[in-house]
Amino acid sequence: PAPRQGLQCERCRPLFVGSARAGGSCRPCRSFCRHNAAVCISREEYERARRDPARFPLE
Repeated sequence: PAPRQGLQCERCRPLFVGSARAGGSCRPCRSFCRHNAAVCISREEYERARRDPARFPLE
């Protein structure tokens, strides 16, 4: 499937990162992180995991 999702393809699908708005592109997380990570998370998800690691584990 295409790396974009949403009614107007305005969001990147899970495991992709970038800005799909206004013709932007979505890249696989693995490529974006230079093969150091297979999964990307948002700052919001990261902060939530930092505040409550037992409830939102990153591993």
